[in-house]
Amino acid sequence: MIHATIMAGGTGKRFWPQSRTKRPKQVLSIGGPRPMIAETLLRLEGLVPVERTTIITNAEQVAPIMDAVRPGAPPNIIAEPFGRDTAACIGLAAVHVRHVDPDGVMLVLPADQVIGPPERYREVMAAGIQIASQSDALVTFGIKPPYPATGYGYVHRGEPVAEVNGAPVFDVHGFREKPSREVAEEYLESGDYYWNSGIFCWKASTILHCLERFTPELYAALLRIEGAIGTPTEDTVLREQYEPLERISIDYAVMEKAETIRVVEADFHWSDVGSWASVARLRADEADGQGNVATGLSELIDVEDTLVLTDDDHLVGVIGLRDVIVVHTDDATLVCSRDSAEHVKQLVDALEKKKLDAYL
Repeated sequence: MIHATIMAGGTGKRFWPQSRTKRPKQVLSIGGPRPMIAETLLRLEGLVPVERTTIITNAEQVAPIMDAVRPGAPPNIIAEPFGRDTAACIGLAAVHVRHVDPDGVMLVLPADQVIGPPERYREVMAAGIQIASQSDALVTFGIKPPYPATGYGYVHRGEPVAEVNGAPVFDVHGFREKPSREVAEEYLESGDYYWNSGIFCWKASTILHCLERFTPELYAALLRIEGAIGTPTEDTVLREQYEPLERISIDYAVMEKAETIRVVEADFHWSDVGSWASVARLRADEADGQGNVATGLSELIDVEDTLVLTDDDHLVGVIGLRDVIVVHTDDATLVCSRDSAEHVKQLVDALEKKKLDAYL
């Protein structure tokens, strides 16, 4: 059977001040009319039933996530006691799948992407599911880049191996880190590179075998966690085994080491909405004649290509600026250049060091 795992444990620091520890990015309506986690669930309708869909988050975020996905039948929830990056997160999901369905196939999704149209998305996901179901390959989904982005990792495709639902499937030569502008332009021109979507598909047994090979300490902890599932000691064992785990992504732990990887070309619209600058691009159809996107009560004079987010109870005035981000909330306001939007996380880290917890 097919099982969906939605990774929803991040705090979305780059979306401060709207995103906070107890109100993370994935419960915000950044990319559409519904919270991002709700949009992710909605795209799965007709592909994976809600009873085989699990959201993995942390204990602090369970309540806001459950509020964000209402109404409707709730998915399963697993709360990580500590954040340990995506290798541990995916491994935890995999042992839960294996516990109930030893032959289960996992579709692994971030909670905070903007994707469309949903019909094509489901067709491409179904193609990856077919490849993973019929082999022991690790399957990822590559976004054909429309421009030379420097903020994404890339997948270097190899020889074609199949075509499913009109989606070409390729062997993978390797993964590349976020490139310079010059290298990104070379990737785009070659046509052999995709943006790394962070979406995966594989058998639970296959990814666990890879974790056993490449991260034996993590796998040993996962085995102990699996043995406690459904017992009175489940929560205690989970905390004990999780706390000492290394923080490592699935890319470093497995994807850059495994031999049999396939990439499915994904031709749907995709954005990981990584910063406020990407929100400005996503909402470009709302822009005025000067390229400004503004919500709430605001007045802009001699302003171009600027994003202003406020509400109807607080007036924001902007004069004589270009390429700026302004985000107002009840207790904090962000002002930065669009080019600096990727660095908002550094601001939040600075607030943490100053122990300004009320604003986190």
